[in-house]
Amino acid sequence: MCIHMSVNENNNNNSSFVINPSLKIDHVHLRVSNLKESINFYQSILGFRVLKDKSTSSTAFLTASSSTVAMYNTNNTLNSVNKEKIWPLLVLTEIDENNDDNTRFKNIKKESGLYHFAILLPERKYLAAFLRHMQKNLDPQFFEGMADHAVSESIYIHDPDYNGIEVYRDRLPSQWKWNGDKVYMVTDPLNVQDLFNQNPDEKWTGLPPATTIGHVHLHVSNLNKSRKFYKDIFGLYHTASYPGALFFAADHYHHHIATNTWLGTNIARADNNNNSKPGLAHYAVRLPYDKKEIDELKHRFIELGLSVNEIAMEAETLQQQSSSFYVYDPDGIKILFLFN
Repeated sequence: MCIHMSVNENNNNNSSFVINPSLKIDHVHLRVSNLKESINFYQSILGFRVLKDKSTSSTAFLTASSSTVAMYNTNNTLNSVNKEKIWPLLVLTEIDENNDDNTRFKNIKKESGLYHFAILLPERKYLAAFLRHMQKNLDPQFFEGMADHAVSESIYIHDPDYNGIEVYRDRLPSQWKWNGDKVYMVTDPLNVQDLFNQNPDEKWTGLPPATTIGHVHLHVSNLNKSRKFYKDIFGLYHTASYPGALFFAADHYHHHIATNTWLGTNIARADNNNNSKPGLAHYAVRLPYDKKEIDELKHRFIELGLSVNEIAMEAETLQQQSSSFYVYDPDGIKILFLFN
């Protein structure tokens, strides 16, 4: 069911809303041109595991572990490990037509959507192990770079369809520097020697069970519109700014969602439902189940002019989600809301 009201650009009664602080990124759903090739990449390079009992010939559900799933709060510190439910971190769906490499390149255009999704490792030693593994096994064509962001240390690569991927570890929240409600972030070189010296013997054996999707970073066409949506409507805090980019988070995390205009301001809207080209299908956020809070959130979105599509996506979430729904941001990027 789709519930919709017309957009009210003049509604100014939305700036005080704050989303539940327990919000986290649940998973990312990507469209890929060759499912078998993508699965091999995500298994061999990143160490994902396929949930074979849930995957099909056209869609694969990937997670960090086949037996456990980590439950984190918004500061990304471990609360508990749930051995009952296994939720995917990444969903891959093969596009409708089997593109060769030439077609794949032709489909790349300036469009709103994914800049990268970020895989958060629970400890620094895993980042050191991943970097060693990557140096030995990653084809250089997939490498993007490395950086120290003050709050975190990051490695950047892309998959065979040029979907951007960040692999990172957070410094302790007590080490982050805040100026009021803004967190200090930079882009400095990663100290690889120190990373290896502090973790000389760590071996990469795949993503550890406590791995999560830490954040998503999106290409958008207008930063003012994205600020209005993610801060005033979605209810996230605006935690940092960078030339051409804004960062947003629940609670006091550095960012769960970032937006940038680095592709330009005249880019096309996202075409999430076009399954003929690779890219972002949607990303999902998860919140605690509270019927009153869910109803208030839906009503808020409707009042502010968003289409609220109420669809139970059992196949997507590996469990019945009668309360789940999705909305679109100003650039047509699809966001799935899940509750537990």
